[in-house]
Amino acid sequence: MKRAEDLELSLGERPPGLTLQRWLYGELRAAILSGRIAPGKRLPSTRDLARQQGLSRSTVLAAYDQLIAEGYLASLSGSGTVVHASLPTATAATKTAPKGGAAPQHVPPLSREGERLARSPFPTDEFLAPSRPFRPNQPDLKAFPFSTWNRLLHRHSRTTPVEALGYGDAAGHLPLRQAIAEHLRYSQRITCDPRQVMILSSAQQALDLCARLLLDEGDEALVEDPGYPGAAHLFSLTGAIVRSVPVDPLGLCTAPALPASPRTRLAYVTAAHQSPLGGALPIERRLALLAWAEACNATIIEDDYDGEYRFDGIPLSALKSLDRNDRVIYLGTFSKLLFPALRLAYVVLPDWLVSPFASALSLTCRHTPVLQQAVLAAFIAEGHFARHLRHMRMLYGERAAIFQETCRAELDGLLTVMPITTGLDATAILPAFADDDAIASALLEAGIETRPVSFYRLTEAAPPGLVMGFSAFTEAQLRAGVAAMTPILERCLRR
Repeated sequence: MKRAEDLELSLGERPPGLTLQRWLYGELRAAILSGRIAPGKRLPSTRDLARQQGLSRSTVLAAYDQLIAEGYLASLSGSGTVVHASLPTATAATKTAPKGGAAPQHVPPLSREGERLARSPFPTDEFLAPSRPFRPNQPDLKAFPFSTWNRLLHRHSRTTPVEALGYGDAAGHLPLRQAIAEHLRYSQRITCDPRQVMILSSAQQALDLCARLLLDEGDEALVEDPGYPGAAHLFSLTGAIVRSVPVDPLGLCTAPALPASPRTRLAYVTAAHQSPLGGALPIERRLALLAWAEACNATIIEDDYDGEYRFDGIPLSALKSLDRNDRVIYLGTFSKLLFPALRLAYVVLPDWLVSPFASALSLTCRHTPVLQQAVLAAFIAEGHFARHLRHMRMLYGERAAIFQETCRAELDGLLTVMPITTGLDATAILPAFADDDAIASALLEAGIETRPVSFYRLTEAAPPGLVMGFSAFTEAQLRAGVAAMTPILERCLRR
C-alpha cells in the first residue's frame, strides 16, 4: 500500500493571476469532490506536499487549514490529515457534471411565476452595444453636465457623516423627496406632501410593487393597446386578467365606456406621451378616466416617462393634478431625463397607499442607495435639473424637427412620421400591408436600430410602424441614418 508521502497528486496548471494558495486549495478540493482522493484517504504531510509541488510549507498549510475549516479534510491525532470520512465517494452532481460549462441534463423546474418572469419582453443585453440611429429611449448622454454632477458627488462623498453610512429611510432620502415635490408643484401642477413621494431604483420596480399591492389573482387591470409591454407583463404575474383598451392618435380611448366590473382594480396610462403612438391625452378623456376610476373604485397608474420633454410650450399638467379623490399614482423616472445608469425613479402616492408602499419597499429592497439620492437632491435643489431640462428641450426639439423634415424629404411614400411634440422617440407609420417586425429586422441587419409597433401590441389591431429614437443623435447621424433606410424600405415594401 502506498504511504501518504508516496501519494503523487496530479495538479492542473495554475491560471495567471491566481495565488498559489488559492490554486492548491482549488485543485485539492476538486480532487476530493471528483473522488480522485477518496474519503478516509490520508494526504501527504504539509512538508512532503510542499516538496512534491515545489511550494512553501506555509502555502500548503494555509490550503489544508481552509479545507479543514470547510469540512473536506480532518486532522486526526496520530493519523495526519485525511479526507473527511463523512463525505460521499463522489457526488452525483460531480460524476455527471458536463464539461465546458454546458448545462446539466436535469435541473430543478422554475415555479409558474418563475416561468413568466423568465419571459421578459426586454433582452437582458439589449443596449450593451454602442448606441446608433435610431435606438429608442436614449437620452443624449454627451449633453449631460457630468462636471457639475461629479462636483456634487465629490462634495457629498467628502462631507458625508459616519451616521449617514447606516441604513436609510425605506421611502427614500427626505431632501430628495422634498426636492421632487417642489419640482412637481411648478412643472406638473401636482400638489403633494414629500411623504407621498417615494424613491425606487426604476419604474419597473414601482410597477411591480403597485401590481403586488393592488392586484389579486382574477382581478382586472386595464392597459393601453398598443402600449408599454413592461406594465402588462408585470400585472399578469399577479394572476390578474390584463384587458386591452384601444388607443388612437390622442391616446387611450374612453368612448365607448371603459370596461368595468366588480374585479376591476387598476388602469395604466401614459397620458403625457402615449407609448408608442405619441399622443397626449385630451382633457375630456382625462376627466372621463378619473370618473371611471371613482365609479368602479379603481386606481390609475400615470406613467410620465418623458413628458418633461415637451417641445411646444411647457409640459402638460399631469393627470395627477386633476385627482381630487386620491385615485392616481404618478410615476416618474430619471433614466430618460438624466441618464439610465442613475437607476432612480419615484412615485407620488395617494394618502391611503403611503404606509403599505413604504412597508413593501422595506420588505423587498430595504431602501434605494442613499448617496446617489443625496447628489440628485442637490442637483435639483441648486437649479441644475431645471437648467438641464430647458437645455435638452431645445436640443431635442431641434433634432425632432430635423428628423421629421428629413423623413418627409427622403422617405415620402414609404412611411409617415406622426407629429412629434414630446419625448425622445418618434413613431413612423408604414403602409397597411407592411410587416413591421420583418422590416425592423432588415434594418437591424444594416446597422439601423428601430422597434416595431407590433412589439407593443397585445390584442388590439395596431397600424404597422417603427418607433425611432432621434434624441441622442446629431444632425449628421440623423440624416445619414434616414438615407440608409431608403433602399431597405423600398425593397421590403415592394409588392
